[in-house]
Amino acid sequence: MLTAATARSHGRLDDTTATHIADLWNTAYPVMRALATARIDAYRRQISEQAWHIDPNHPHADVLRAYTPTEAQLQRRLKNAEALRLTLGQLDRGTHRACTRSPGGFSVLAAYSAVRALLKTTSLNDEGLSAVYRLAAALADAADDLHRELRATTPA
Repeated sequence: MLTAATARSHGRLDDTTATHIADLWNTAYPVMRALATARIDAYRRQISEQAWHIDPNHPHADVLRAYTPTEAQLQRRLKNAEALRLTLGQLDRGTHRACTRSPGGFSVLAAYSAVRALLKTTSLNDEGLSAVYRLAAALADAADDLHRELRATTPA
């Protein structure tokens, strides 16, 4: 569960913004975790069932092959989904590290990136996306503020 203090861990957010993002995060995180877990389960099921294998005697084998991901593509998608779920969990706990030398904490830019990556994997049939979109909007606003602040303090 993300707290306002954890959201402020990098010192770039004011109290109001940190509290707002923490509230939105805590509402959206269960949905994001469920979506990521559902994607991971689906990829694992496809790989275990060898869903990428197409019977060469099928009358439309060429067309099916063109639209069916290969095993390597499914493995890569599975790895990316697992990494995304890990990143979301680290952000939720406030232990995300942008690099190996950075301290753990919550980063607005990392959270925004992770939420956008998650939204790219969703469909219109997924439930609970309104909370995720509200979070994405708040993170986008915070990221814009951060970029404005950095431009103002960087000499031209």
